[in-house]
This record gives sequence, C-alpha cells and structure tokens, in this order.
Amino acid sequence: MPSRSDVRPAPENRVLHRRSLAWHLLVRLLPAVLLLATMDSVITYVLTRKLNTQSHDRALVDTTRALARQVVMTPQGPQLDPAWNTTRFLTTDPDERTYFRISVDGEIIAGTAVLPSPPVVDDPDGADEDGAEPPTLLDRINKAVPTIYDSLVEGLPVRAVALDFSFDDYLVEVAMAETLNTRSRFIEEILSVLVAGQLLLIALLGFVIVTAVRSGLESVSKLSDEIESRSIDDLQPIGGDDVPSELTLLIAKTNSLLGRLDEAVAAQRRFIGHAAHQLRTPLSGLKLESELMLARPVPDDVRQRAERIKAAADRMIRVGEQLLVLARIDANVRPRDTFTRIDLTELTRECGARWVPAARQAHVEIVLVAPDEPVWVDGDEVLLDQLLGNLVDNAIRYHGGPGQIVLRVNDSPPSLVVEDDGPGIAPEDRARVFDAFYRAKNSQAGGSGLGLAIVKEIAEAHGAHWDLRSRPEFAGTRISLVFPGPRIGAHLSRVRIEPRQPDW
Repeated sequence: MPSRSDVRPAPENRVLHRRSLAWHLLVRLLPAVLLLATMDSVITYVLTRKLNTQSHDRALVDTTRALARQVVMTPQGPQLDPAWNTTRFLTTDPDERTYFRISVDGEIIAGTAVLPSPPVVDDPDGADEDGAEPPTLLDRINKAVPTIYDSLVEGLPVRAVALDFSFDDYLVEVAMAETLNTRSRFIEEILSVLVAGQLLLIALLGFVIVTAVRSGLESVSKLSDEIESRSIDDLQPIGGDDVPSELTLLIAKTNSLLGRLDEAVAAQRRFIGHAAHQLRTPLSGLKLESELMLARPVPDDVRQRAERIKAAADRMIRVGEQLLVLARIDANVRPRDTFTRIDLTELTRECGARWVPAARQAHVEIVLVAPDEPVWVDGDEVLLDQLLGNLVDNAIRYHGGPGQIVLRVNDSPPSLVVEDDGPGIAPEDRARVFDAFYRAKNSQAGGSGLGLAIVKEIAEAHGAHWDLRSRPEFAGTRISLVFPGPRIGAHLSRVRIEPRQPDW
C-alpha cells in the first residue's frame, strides 16, 4: 500500500537526533556548570579547611592552657603537679599522637625535648597591665598570647601551640603539639562528600535539562505528528497555539510558504479545469460529426478514418472528464467539512450497474458481494462514484479476455474492494501506477494514465487507505480502500453478514 510508512527516513534524521536541543543545551550548560561546581568546591574546601584548622587550633590552645595550669610552685621552683594524670590528659584521640614540653628559664622540667621551640616572639606576657598590681598566675596564663606554628616531630607533621608567661621571677614556656591525622581525615571526608554532592547535582541538572526540554517541546512533537499525518496535498496553515513563542515566527513563515504553494496549486487546478472544459465542447462536436459520417454509406478508407477520429475524440473526452475530476479534488479546502452520509453498498450497486453493458461487451462479468444492511461512510457521492468508476474501467480495460470482476463491500471497517482475475500488474509498476500519466510499458489497452491517479486523490481526500495486491500474492489484481467510517454516530458492526448477489 503506498503510504507514508513506506518512505525510509532520511539519514539526516540521525544527525538531527544527535544535535537535539536537549543535547545542545547540555553541551552549552554543562561546562559552565562544571566550572561553577569546581569553583564552589574549591571555595567550600578552603573555607572548611580554615574553619577546621581554627576549631582544632582553639581546642589545642585550650588544652595547652589547661596544661599550663598544672604548673605549681615548689621550693625547687616551678614544677608540674605530680598528681596530674599526663597519659589520660593527652590521649583524647587514639588516632593522634600528642607531645608536650614544659621548660623554666630554658630548662625542660617535663615532657619531650623533641618538640621544636616556637618562633621567637616579643613580650610574651602581652604587657598591657597599665601599672596595675601583678596579676595572679591564672590571669597570666589566661592572658598569655599563644604562638601557633607547624613543625615536625619524629618525622611526623604536627600543629603546635606555645604559651610563655612569667611566674615570680621565672620564665615558663608550655608547648603542646598534635599530629594532623584527625584534621586530614575530616578534610578528606568533607571533600569526598562535597565532590559526590557536586557530581550528583550535575547529573540531576542534566536530567532536569533533558526532561524540561522534552516537556517544553511536547507541543512541537505534537505539531510534527500533525504535519507528518497530513496528506501531501494538504496545504492548510499550521496551527501554532500550543507551541513556544520562540517558534511562532517559524510557523508564520511556514504558513506563508504554504499559502503561496496553495495559490500555485489552486491556479494549476483552475487552469486544468478550464482547459478541460474548453476542450470538451469541440471534442463532443467532433465526435458527433464522426458518428454522423459513420451513419451514412461512405467508402471503406473514409470509414476507417472516421472511426479513428471517433476513437481519438472518445479518448480526449475521457481525459477531459478525468482532468475535471482532478481539478475538483482539492484537499486544501477540507472537503470533509462538506461530506454527507453515504451508503457505500448502494453506491457500489448503482455504479456497478452502469458498467455492466461495457463489461458484457468485453466478456467480463461483474459480481457484487455486499452485506444486506447499509454501510455508512462520510464522503462526496460524485467523487466516490468517480473513484469506483475508474477502478471498474481499469479492470475492464486491462483484463484482456473473459473473466470476472468482484466488487466487495465490507462493513467492519467500511471498505471497498475491486478484484479481477486478469493478468495483474508487474511488481516494478505497482509503485508508480498511482502517479498521473504513468502507464506500464507492456500495457496493450489505451488510456491516459489518470485513472488510478484520480483514485489516489479521491481516497486521500476522504482519509481512506488503499492497498494494491497482484500476482503472485493475488490471482489477478485487487485494490482495497478502507474508509474511516462516519464521524458522528458511527455504529460499526463486528458481526460478519453473509453477502447477497445483486439483481443484475
């Protein structure tokens, strides 16, 4: 069946798919999103590292001050309180190693000597007492300005804090350091969560972009389906009410092009109709003159010429009638709006009866197979009569001998089938027999090649689908037309009814 589904998609469709709008937006937006995500990750990492360092430094300073408060005065000078539990105090985290050192006037009285000294600072007491009485030891420890620095202990990087304060006439220095395992582990966890979150955000953004574009272009897809389902002759303007505003200009330009094509096609149809109408009158006169000449006794050579003139006039009149039918069929004016309810069975019976004399003259029998009840379709009665007449005429012309033509009407769905047991149509000709003015190379019967072209035009105007089968699939030729049925109040029977023979 010649239909739109038989047309193979162009290779450009794959290119258009690869360059879809969703893909275009992803290609344009994802680099920017990646850059922003990277910048956000870097900034978040720097801020988190800074806050993490400040938090641990503050805790380390507090621990160092707590250690400094354990220094007591003895007769031998400042010493670490013996009652203080050094192990429990310094092992707060099993993953960390903690070091401390307490020195008085440069001499280490507790802790480890491997802890490097802090950078040299001036006025460790922060002498801003404004001439007041010397503060207590606790005040001196609380007001001591900590020195925070990085160093290495036993080959391990550490973060250290040193407090310098005076105690009576002694200069006391308390230093504490811890390894960076907890800090590094915290930063790694934050970084991994941050990167995973950014990747998930990018994936979700890509999904949202694709989903949003497809949702936003759903109206465009519906518009594409509407255009795809149109007949090749349907040049009505495209409706753009539901499409995005960015496409309104494209639709307007497309409608302008369709309007110009519509005017060109209409002008062509008018010219064909006018030309066929103007030719019909002189051709009828020529045919009449040849018939009058043949009605009188004339020499044999003159009679042969008159018969050839009459046959040529008949062919030209037939061509003119077919051209008028083609000019009348115009899918652009929506012929469905003027369709009437037609009984397909009765139409087939009346049209078939008119072709019985021509069929008998060609030794062909016409048989009607139809249900008893009416089969209703919406259509133009004159055009459908022309459609069936062209199918029967073609079947008689190209039958080539005695045989049978079957006119079959089905009710579920409404369909019309014309079958004959003639020689059939060659496979290489089946795809083109519906083209105007095309005739098979081995065709012996006369004709203009417009019969099946008219059938195609009328079928498309009625929204019908056609199917052509011939040898070896079918013993002869079978052309089927399936109609959409009545638009309003359709009650299609699903029960097959035994057909009856016509009273011809």
